Amino acid sequence: MSKVTIITGGTSGIGRGIAEKILENSASDDILYVSYGHNTEQAEEFLHAQTEENQKKIRLLQADMSSYDEMMKFVSRVKEEASHVDWLINNVGISTYAKYEDYTFDEWTKIVNTNLSVPVFLVKELRPIMNEGGSILFTGSYAGQQAYSSSLVYGVTKSAIHFLTKSLVKELEPKQIRVNAIAPGFIETSWHKNRTPESYERINRKIALHRFGEISEVADMAYEVLKNGYMNGSVVDIHGGYDYF
Repeated sequence: MSKVTIITGGTSGIGRGIAEKILENSASDDILYVSYGHNTEQAEEFLHAQTEENQKKIRLLQADMSSYDEMMKFVSRVKEEASHVDWLINNVGISTYAKYEDYTFDEWTKIVNTNLSVPVFLVKELRPIMNEGGSILFTGSYAGQQAYSSSLVYGVTKSAIHFLTKSLVKELEPKQIRVNAIAPGFIETSWHKNRTPESYERINRKIALHRFGEISEVADMAYEVLKNGYMNGSVVDIHGGYDYF
């Protein structure tokens, strides 16, 4: 039976790294559903960057994962096409660098929906078709372990994701579905494209390895967590030794 994997937000950044790691280790009949939000050009670039063999395994689906209705359309498409799901990676996430005093309720709600509420219901909707012994991975953040000054709402949602990870273990125990999360620190993604050299230097002084992490390093760890048959309820940090000074 082919392995069916779903990853949300899988066409850029850490999500793309994880998707490509899975493809690299996939069998010829495996299927990978990849959701993306609004950047069709980026999604197409991701698809065409893969080998011809791996392109055949990919199912690109557009879905705004801040919307419950859009998520349900995504789930319906998966259920129409796939009889089962083996791995689910809840990766999509958004943030804001706005100051707390400038938050609007709508902005707060959209971030909470995207990072927390919609992923909760995505698991709920896919649970009936997930295979026994399946694996769920959440992309959390070290910002959910250690408060950062840059985004209060992001840290709050990621802290909730870490607690959700542990809470779902009991819910999914009857089907022996494992639930884990990764908690990256500062990783070199497009989120940091406007960061100044001074900002990099200030942050690197707080990291024992004195550099930002690479996407491939996070993807390698995520893949190992997904396939490890005895990891369950774990939140795994990967931050290079952040704030050890």
